[in-house]
Amino acid sequence: MWNKPKYASVSGTSELKSIFDTTNKIFDYPKSLYLIIDILKITSKPNALILDFFAGSGTTGHAVLELNKEDGGNRQFILCTNNENNICEDVTYPRIKKVIEGYADKEGIPANVKYFKTDFVPSVVTNNDKRVLVARSTELLCIAENTFEAVIFAEENRDFAVFKNNKRQTAIIYDENAIQTCCAALTELKPVHKTVIYVFSYDHEYDADDFSELLIDFLIKAIPEAILNVYRRNARAAKK
Repeated sequence: MWNKPKYASVSGTSELKSIFDTTNKIFDYPKSLYLIIDILKITSKPNALILDFFAGSGTTGHAVLELNKEDGGNRQFILCTNNENNICEDVTYPRIKKVIEGYADKEGIPANVKYFKTDFVPSVVTNNDKRVLVARSTELLCIAENTFEAVIFAEENRDFAVFKNNKRQTAIIYDENAIQTCCAALTELKPVHKTVIYVFSYDHEYDADDFSELLIDFLIKAIPEAILNVYRRNARAAKK
């Protein structure tokens, strides 16, 4: 029975006012932070990935951060919203940033947050569309591989990039002409763990011989085909 006073929406309203340092109402009927924390306690494991596909004021993300702080967990969250009335730009995202950085008399919670905007992918994809899609997908590929620490990356260098975590490494080759240069860089890095290499290809093909001298444990995935396949699966599911 979820009938404790702290679970009422008035609690969520007060929390938002404190976060944004205002007496004005920020959001209609926000969920109670304590309600979501207690729900996560009985439904999630310390390394869970929490999805809120109708994020509202961002209470779910806030709750995940607070629970990680409480029990030392490593939960992650994905918050989605259509940004109606600028809710994501004005409330959801700023709220999570304030919780991470600290607000009022509350200390921040060590964490990071990424803000992505979606766009439509045309049903018929041209070669130029493929180039644009790959150029915009760096962060998404990092999410897919859970590798966020930049090893080789600069805005002016669009030939290739390398990211890592403590278990794996991801290389993204934006230009097929940069395969040898990237392989040389990977060989010099001498990664201990497997490296996933995303290589740009117009036709989902690449010459395996280009990677024959790469003396590391690696797996190759062609892009944007790997990305486009996700859109195709979603489009088929939507039609059903």
